Amino acid sequence: MVALAAWGLMVGVLSSWYSSLSYNDAIQKNISRADSPDMHDDARFVADAASYNLLATQAAEKAIESGYSATVVNLAKETLKQQELVRKDLKRIARREDMVLPAEMSEEHERLLSELKAAGRDQFDRTFVRVLMEVNNKDRRRFEEMATDAKSDDIRAFAARQIGHFDTYRSQLQTVDAELLRTY
Repeated sequence: MVALAAWGLMVGVLSSWYSSLSYNDAIQKNISRADSPDMHDDARFVADAASYNLLATQAAEKAIESGYSATVVNLAKETLKQQELVRKDLKRIARREDMVLPAEMSEEHERLLSELKAAGRDQFDRTFVRVLMEVNNKDRRRFEEMATDAKSDDIRAFAARQIGHFDTYRSQLQTVDAELLRTY
């Protein structure tokens, strides 16, 4: 009986920070849980960061499956490792801040993933680099903004830690792009 109660408590705690909610529903739930209106941007950012994580993870998985160039596949494998660390960090922050992470991406991230999935074998590698470069540049700006503007110390620190990863990733994407230009 005690084990069953402990299990129920654990499931309740886990479901409070990891959900099956859509991106928009997760934002709304996070905003409703925010202590003050000042925390609304933090609530949106947690969902944005989770959406980016889902996109980067699923794009990397698709690249491992469909990539032609070894450099694309290797970058995708490295991306999966990095995004797993990001996901763990996000879960920890969501627990601390009493927020949920969406199980789905934003519409924009869904569109980019669909574009990547629709790329033919002959264009996949170039599309992978272009899509991830686009999202890297845009989302980096959001992380940079939150590294200084977030109200939560944890969220501000998380965003600041990710900026270096965005810069490294952009450099890696540029290197892969240059190699693709030489080989195609």
